[in-house]
Amino acid sequence: MVIGELLKDATAALSAAGIESARLDSEVLLSFLLKKERLYLLINKNQETEAEIETAFRELIKRRAQNEPVAYIVGNREFMSLDFTVCPGVLIPRPDTETLVEFAIKNLSDKESPAILDICTGSGAIAVSLAHYLSKSRVTAIDISDTCVRVARENAEKNGVADRVIVKKQDAFALKDEAIYDCVVSNPPYIPSAVVPTLEKDVAAFEPHLALDGGEDGYVFYRYLATKAVQLLKSGGLLALEVGHDQAETVAALLKETNAYKTVGTKQDLAGISRVVYGIKK
Repeated sequence: MVIGELLKDATAALSAAGIESARLDSEVLLSFLLKKERLYLLINKNQETEAEIETAFRELIKRRAQNEPVAYIVGNREFMSLDFTVCPGVLIPRPDTETLVEFAIKNLSDKESPAILDICTGSGAIAVSLAHYLSKSRVTAIDISDTCVRVARENAEKNGVADRVIVKKQDAFALKDEAIYDCVVSNPPYIPSAVVPTLEKDVAAFEPHLALDGGEDGYVFYRYLATKAVQLLKSGGLLALEVGHDQAETVAALLKETNAYKTVGTKQDLAGISRVVYGIKK
């Protein structure tokens, strides 16, 4: 079957399964198998595909029709123009989180060799991106998941920053009080426990609930980090947190209640949603 017909059939199958991004997902999966860019599919839509490719492609489409995330199927995800390995047990990096990374880069760019702590690192997307774009930074990344620790280390190696990114298995709620960091960043679990099972099937059925569940009201990590970061940051250090679409006001209030930050503010993402809450330690 030619590429164009193969994509047409796959798009129809995914659409019938309720996948909104049916055409895009079909192209990404076929490009993955062919080891070609998506543009190649458009230019060569009348090219015949090998039987082995067609069979493998249909198997991947079946997996996607069952809501398995494309990133898990192909084993990687682009973030901050870098390539990250992902797998079940590791939260898939989202474009929203780039707002947090870009904000931290902007605020640390004038420091010679900033020391950064990334709490709940997951795939290591934040830690590795900061190390990549802040070429003299030193980043410590922690996560309680063995899978995340392994994958984050792999991603540091893949992106050439393993010499400046230390990945540790560490319970975020058992950190030592060491005021040694210029910046603490985190994209912590922030979905209320009761909401997690109701999320989109791609997320609820496949992505790790450990990385999603923020406790009964979604604020358990924020309450802790608002005060704990004070013990982790140097004077003038930056705390930057990703928050849910409706959480910025509450998280900012948590930081203000500590009376430990001389400045508390928010940063909007490209959609105009307050996606980052930050504080500058007194």
